[in-house]
Parts: sequence; structure tokens; C-alpha cells
Amino acid sequence: MDATTLRGLLQQRDLHLRLALAEDELDTGALDAPVRWVHGSDLADPTPFLADQLVLLTTGTQFGDDDADIEGYVQRLQQHGVRGLGFGTEVVRAGIPPRLVEACRAARMPLFEVPYRTPFIAIARAHTEAIAAQAYARRSWALAAQRAIALAALRPDGLSATLAELARQLDAWVGLFDAAGVLSREHPAGALDAATAGALGDEVAELLRRGVRAGSSFDVDGTPFTLQTLGRGGHLRGVIAIATSDLDQEGRGLVTSVIAMAGLALEQGDGL
Repeated sequence: MDATTLRGLLQQRDLHLRLALAEDELDTGALDAPVRWVHGSDLADPTPFLADQLVLLTTGTQFGDDDADIEGYVQRLQQHGVRGLGFGTEVVRAGIPPRLVEACRAARMPLFEVPYRTPFIAIARAHTEAIAAQAYARRSWALAAQRAIALAALRPDGLSATLAELARQLDAWVGLFDAAGVLSREHPAGALDAATAGALGDEVAELLRRGVRAGSSFDVDGTPFTLQTLGRGGHLRGVIAIATSDLDQEGRGLVTSVIAMAGLALEQGDGL
């Protein structure tokens, strides 16, 4: 259960949160978008003090008895990138104001009920603990992946084994192009169709033609690729291509290690 998303928070049974809108009334993926922070405010316009990708909690005291400017309030939150709105019931209002429900429905913004027995700080704490757990899990993964890459490099065909291990760790296609722009190794083999392979080869050839160390990202029919040259500027040895562009800090660190190993292996092979 990933509590770093709104869906994850809603699924934590001890918080007793309830989504006030049907999921098909929300923007696609709204419940699964990453949430950076959870914050509580009853200001009429809290947006000057909010970061984006945030879930806001409120008791509704800012609306008054006539629910004035609820539509404008929701629009301001949406324009500021707020991921969702939690309304604390039975504090100053019995239930969620119907106008707030309609305003969130019109904006397709997630709205959920926070019952009186659930303090706002419990929601913020659950989210913070989930962020910490996720960070720890990624660091642990990075250490294990680095060890696996190092062991792969010791095998008889260390370069091929290293690329295969990188593909396994990232769960993505990985290919190695030589200095002439020819795909010499790929894992898993044959995973790219002819059109994608052709477009990828053209991009690799352009990188090699420039002759300078560089990295680039591009997209082929919805498939993202990250490219990184190997070797010294003016004397490139090839290019590593990875079928992903969404790498976090740990993933980038792992790729950097493999690039260094591959560059060294190609330099040593040329020397021999």
C-alpha cells in the first residue's frame, strides 16, 4: 500500500477516510498521483502558503454559514496544483457542504471526508512515515542492485552480463551500440520492433556523429528512451540506450555505475 499517493492514504483503514466522489468523477490518475505533503488550513485563500502536489485538509470555517465563494476556493486550489481536499466533519460542520461536493465534482478534484475521530496530524504522520519508508526501500534496492551489478561484471562476459543485470534491475530494455552505431548487445533480445529500432539507431548515429560526450532523451511512439555515450569526447566507444526516462536518484546512480564499467571495458578491449 503506497501512502505517498491519495489512494494509499484512503486505503489506510485506521484513518477511516471516505472518498466523497466516485472515481469516474475525477481526473484520470488523480488518486494515484504522488503527494509531496499533507497540510491543514482554514484560510479563505491558502494558496500563497502551499506547495504543489499537496493534499489540503480543512474544517470549512472559512466558508461561513452561507458557503460563500466555495466554487472560487476550489478553483484556486486546483490552479495551484492541490492533489485533493480533505474535509474534517463534525468539527464545525455536520458532514461535507453539498456546494463543496458539487464544486469539487465540477473541478474533478478528489474530495474526501475526515471523520471527527481522525486528527489531521494522524494523516500527515501516516504520509510522512510512508515517504520515509519509501526512501529507505529505494536506498536498500540501490545497494542490492549495485552489488548485483558488481558481481555481474566479474563473469566471463562481464560487459554483457552487466547490461543484462541492469535491464533486470530496471525492468527495462537495455542496448549497447558500438562506435559504428551498430546494436551489438541487447537485453532482452528482440524486444524492439523494426520501426522503433530504426528510430533509435538514427538517434544513436546522431549522437556519435557529434563526437562529444552527451546524454539525451527522446520518445518513439510512446516509448521513452535515455541515451548515454561511452568513452572520451572525440573518441567515443559507443552508446548505451535504456527504454525508460523516469529514473529517480537511485536509478540514475545505478546507470552511472554501469556506464563507467562499460566505458572502461570498451577502452580495455581496444587496448588489448
